[in-house]
Amino acid sequence: MTIEAERPADRLADIAERADAVLVDFDGPICRLFGSKAAPRVAADLRQLILSRGVVLPDELRDGDDPLALFRATAAFAPELVGVVGAALASAEVEAAASAETTIGAFDLVRACLATGRSLAVVSNNSAAAIGAYLGRRDRARYFAAVVGRGEHPDLLKPDPTPVVQALRALKVAPGAAVLVGDSVTDVEAARAAGVACIGYADKPAKAERLTAAGADAIVTDMTDLASVLARTRTPVSLLPWVDSGGGPLIVVPTTAFGEWNGASDDDDDFWGDYGRACRVDGYVGVLDVGAAQALVLADEPASTTYLPDRRIFVRWLYADSEAEVVRLVPRAVEIADWEDAGTWTTSGPAELFDSAYTGDGLEHTTHLTVDLARGTYLIRTALVQPDERTALMLVHLVEQTRPV
Repeated sequence: MTIEAERPADRLADIAERADAVLVDFDGPICRLFGSKAAPRVAADLRQLILSRGVVLPDELRDGDDPLALFRATAAFAPELVGVVGAALASAEVEAAASAETTIGAFDLVRACLATGRSLAVVSNNSAAAIGAYLGRRDRARYFAAVVGRGEHPDLLKPDPTPVVQALRALKVAPGAAVLVGDSVTDVEAARAAGVACIGYADKPAKAERLTAAGADAIVTDMTDLASVLARTRTPVSLLPWVDSGGGPLIVVPTTAFGEWNGASDDDDDFWGDYGRACRVDGYVGVLDVGAAQALVLADEPASTTYLPDRRIFVRWLYADSEAEVVRLVPRAVEIADWEDAGTWTTSGPAELFDSAYTGDGLEHTTHLTVDLARGTYLIRTALVQPDERTALMLVHLVEQTRPV
């Protein structure tokens, strides 16, 4: 009898099904802390700091682009400088966190975990101060029940299992009921040492090979795919259809212009392409040309958003105790809204609301919501509303101005 090997998709689903808690590495799965040019510069600054203290660097450390590797090695060749180098590295990380680019799909994963009752923790070799600085940019710290960052002792960084064990204790979850999502071999080794399943995030083919060889239980190349699996394994009950952002603006693109919206670009010279254009919108809303059409940008906050067709209002959930509270308070919010005009938007007809990082013709890879509108020009009105002390909503109202015959 031939026994068929378990397919990778089945393995991923099985891991997700068993996971009551999701531990996520910071640099990679959540954001890109240091860009391709920043990491070598930080490493060079740390080497210069060490040399300024009269310490001779070992030959193998005179070059290299990994600041963490240099910090870890400091414990061996200059233990008296561990505190100094660690503080300098933390300072550079905090500075980088102020502009770190969010990984596409990272907050799809966060939302999937929250919607399905899974607890979340960050487990990272980066400093807790840097993680806090990044999460604080958009009030995201509240999504994570624990944050375990780099401690004072380099020998307790991953691949040592200590940070993973600390997260498990903070979440009060057994190793068999957790999964670690990481993008490095040290993540895999730390997870295995702690008895936790590991899903490798590989945004490059070579990385997938390394993580597989290290023993990752499953591999994903897109965080959105992992979010989808987590959402499917424990179906949430939602009162309204919500669209979430991976960290940037949402976009409303007419269906006639789908092929013209190209989402995020990997070309550094293009400054993130159409997604970059959306990110540069100042204020709550804006309008961008998409070919011969116009798209409506819902900017400022990467908030969960739904659309009420009977009122032609986008409801953006900034904070609230629950979705039920949002739904209950929407009528009150509309009633007390102090509307401000924010320009006009001309649409060629029905549109789709989705994460602006995605292409218009690739919506099968992300959540999206149909915005059923007649062709014409609409006045855009916005209102930031707090219907009670525990709830804040951003409302975007489309008021019909003209409809072509």
